[in-house]
Amino acid sequence: MIIVIEISYEGRHIQMKRRNIRQEMISGAINLLAERGVQGTSFAVVTEATDTPRGSIYHHFPGGKNELIEAAVASIGSVVKTLIDAVDVSSPIEVVEQFVGSWRALLLANNFASNCAVANVSLGAGDDDSLRDSAGGVFNDWRESLASAFERSGVDRDDAVDFADVCLAAVEGAMILGRASGSDDIFDALSRQLSKLVG
Repeated sequence: MIIVIEISYEGRHIQMKRRNIRQEMISGAINLLAERGVQGTSFAVVTEATDTPRGSIYHHFPGGKNELIEAAVASIGSVVKTLIDAVDVSSPIEVVEQFVGSWRALLLANNFASNCAVANVSLGAGDDDSLRDSAGGVFNDWRESLASAFERSGVDRDDAVDFADVCLAAVEGAMILGRASGSDDIFDALSRQLSKLVG
């Protein structure tokens, strides 16, 4: 990410470009977590993938690798939550179609090379409570946002929460199956069956 700073001084217009190293590393970590998981997302791999200086690692992430991973999880979590919050449809079936369709598009955009970064952190956290809690917090945020989308489409609160849980669990599983098979066919079945459930 490049930050452009424009300055006007005594009739001169100067433009300075400054990289946002921290954000570049977070973005790189998101991609690597989705492709390689926690174990494959070392500082060395992140700095190589993002062409960022190794010397700045502990300046930007004094808490080490966990701080970088938690920042990546929070960042992608916020992006997905914002997208779910923006869902404005008139029926629960449309909520399902948009939600399932967006995850399918993600899998296809990465040519079946990546999974959900947050799921990979959850699976790769091992005994690390901070990473597990970070991933769990994001899943809870997504669940609440998705439940709210179902409520906006006319579903009562209890069913909306149940539908959100089932949809979230289903798409996470579909991402894994799709990546393993190199096919997005699973999303057709998912969309059909979830639509029956919520319809």
